[in-house]
Amino acid sequence: MSKDKSMYKISKFVAPEFIFGVDSIEYVKRYIKNFSLTSPIVITDHGLLKASWAKNIFKQLEEINIEYCIFDNITENPKDYEVEEIAKVIRSCNCDSIIAVGGGSVIDAAKAAGIMCTNPGTIRDYEGIDKITHPMPPIICVPTTCGSSADVSQFAIITNSDERYKMAIVSKSLTPDISIIDPKTLITLPEELLISTSLDALTHAIESYISLGSSPITDMFSLKAIKLIFETLPKAAKDPKNINYLEDLMLASLMAGLSFSNASLGMVHAIAHSIGGYKDIRHGTCNAILLESVIDFNYLYAAYRYDKISESLGYEIKDLNEVDRKKILIDSIKELKRKIGFNITLKDLDLKEEEIDIIAKHAVNDPCILTNPVMPTIEEVKEIIERNI
Repeated sequence: MSKDKSMYKISKFVAPEFIFGVDSIEYVKRYIKNFSLTSPIVITDHGLLKASWAKNIFKQLEEINIEYCIFDNITENPKDYEVEEIAKVIRSCNCDSIIAVGGGSVIDAAKAAGIMCTNPGTIRDYEGIDKITHPMPPIICVPTTCGSSADVSQFAIITNSDERYKMAIVSKSLTPDISIIDPKTLITLPEELLISTSLDALTHAIESYISLGSSPITDMFSLKAIKLIFETLPKAAKDPKNINYLEDLMLASLMAGLSFSNASLGMVHAIAHSIGGYKDIRHGTCNAILLESVIDFNYLYAAYRYDKISESLGYEIKDLNEVDRKKILIDSIKELKRKIGFNITLKDLDLKEEEIDIIAKHAVNDPCILTNPVMPTIEEVKEIIERNI
C-alpha cells in the first residue's frame, strides 16, 4: 500500500437539479406536474409582476389548471419580518410549494419563508450553519439576474431589521429542488443591474477560489466563471440585449454559484453583508467596491491562488516579484470596471465614518469570514472600509 500522501482533501459538493438555456422557462409547468404539486405560491417583486416572465409562469399554471397565490411585496434586501409575512400567506393559502421568480432578494426570501413553513420559532433562530431540522416545501427557482446564484446555493441572506445586519443561513436544505435558468430573462434587466449582478458573480468566483473551503471541484467552476465574466461583461455593457452575451453571463453566474455554495466565500462578502444590512444598499455594488482592497490585504496569505487567477486570464507572471504580480490582478479588475463604467465608492452610497465601527463588528462575526485566507482584526476591516470612502 502506498504511503504517499493524497493530493486532495475530502470534499463534498451539493447542487440542485437545474435546466439551463434559452426558453427553458417553459419547463415550469412540467416540473409542477413531475413533483405532483397542486397549490404553489409564486413569490416575486412588484417590477417582475408586471414583466413578461412572471406572467409567463401564471399562464403555464393556468394551462394545467393549477390554482396559485402571489406574494410580491419584497424589498431589495429581504428583511426578517418580510419572511414571516410570506410564511403566513403560505400557511393561510395552504400552499404545498414555492415558485420563486426574481433575483437574489426574491429567492433568498422564498427559501427563508420555506424554512418557516415547517420549522418552529423565527427566522433569526436559523442564522448560522445547519440549524434547519424539518424538511421544507419543494422550491422551484426562476432566476432573473446573473449574480446572486441563490437559485443553486445552500445560502439564504436575510436582514435582521432590529440590529441592521445580514444574517447568513446555511444549509443543504436550502438548495432548491429545481432551478430553471433562462438567459432570456436578462433581456429586461436594467443595464445597471446587469453590471452590478455580474460583478457580484465575479466576486463569488474569486472569493470561492481563494477560500479555505475550496476544492478541485469548485476550482474548475470558479476559474471558468472568472474568465467568462472578464471576456463577456465589457461586450454586454455595450450591447445588453445580445442573447449570446447574456447566455455567457448567466452561465458564469451559475458556475460561480456552484463554486461558492460549496467552497463558501470570504472577507469581501462579510463586509458587504454588513454594509448592505446596515445601510440597505445593493449587495453586488458593495462587493464590487470592496474587491480590490480585500485582494490587496489577502494577497500575502493566498498569493499562489491569486496568481492562478491571473494566469487563467492570460497574464505572464512567472518572472515577476510578488508586488508586481498582485498589481497585475488588481489592475485587471480596475480596467474591467473602467470598461463597463463602474466607478462607485462607499462615499457615493452615503456611508459615514461614524458608521464604520458597527459595520466592522458585524463583518468579523459574519460566517463568510471563516473561510477567508486569513482572519482579519476589527481594525484591519475598518481600514479596508475607510480606503473605499
